[in-house]
Order: sequence, then C-alpha cells, then structure tokens
Amino acid sequence: MQPRIRHRHLARALLLATLGLLPACAATPPSRTETTAIREIREEYFRSFPNGRFNDQIVRGRVVKGMSLFEVLASWGIPDARAVKVEDNRERWVYVLVEDNDLDWVRYDFIFRANELVEWEMTRNVASGPALEVPEHPVSTMQLPAWAVGNRGSGAPAR
Repeated sequence: MQPRIRHRHLARALLLATLGLLPACAATPPSRTETTAIREIREEYFRSFPNGRFNDQIVRGRVVKGMSLFEVLASWGIPDARAVKVEDNRERWVYVLVEDNDLDWVRYDFIFRANELVEWEMTRNVASGPALEVPEHPVSTMQLPAWAVGNRGSGAPAR
C-alpha cells in the first residue's frame, strides 16, 4: 500500500474512533472546578434550598437535565454569555473552559425552557487541529453577564 493511501486510511479510522466516543462524552454530566465565587453562590443556594433534589450534584459541581437556572448557577457560577428568547421562554447559557497551558477550550451551551435545563451542547476547540463542532450561535452575538437584573422569573428551583 502506498504511504499516502495508508495515511488516509489511518486518518479516517482515527476520525471514526473519535466520533464514536463523542456520544458518550455528551451524555456524561459536565462538571466544573469550584471557585470562590461559585462557593459563595452555592452557600446562598443551600441556605435557600437545604433539601433541593439536585444538592448532591451541585456539591460536586455537576450539571444535569432538569436543574433550574438557580441550580445551574450554584453548580457552575455565572455564565460567560447568555441569550434569551422571550417568545418561547428559552435561555441559552454559555460557559467556556480554557485549558491552562495551551489554546484548547471547551464550550458548553446549556439550553433552558421555562426555567428547566432541557439539554446541553459541547464544542471542543483543539489548537493543533480543527474543532469537532461549529457553534450554532457565536459568543459575540450574545449578552454578557450583566444580566441578573433583567432575568425573567425567579430562577428558583421547582419544588
């Protein structure tokens, strides 16, 4: 087999193996390292909702479907960007996690309907290669986090 054809087959096999792993990654609840700001929000959340149904996940910094706006806020802190569609009661919160010593990053888009997290999308950018997905909404078109005053609804979890 010629080297060029061999490399093409190897690249194709590697791509298929990588794509096979993506659904497993997308189904795993994302988590985020606790910061001082997140710790303060969590303390306020636990004072308000000491018996919340997602408290175990919030303590671990995880996000799962069914969480309210306040529960995701307590788990991951203030988003990097936020978009609101008033007409269909939807919100999109964007968090971008940057790797420490390189230019790689992962973007999480959390989609809420009527104060409940219904799904999330993950986009990964690898500096040494192409991104695996193209984001649906560029961050530059979204509002930045001076949003707390204009929030529709309380964002409190459902009881």
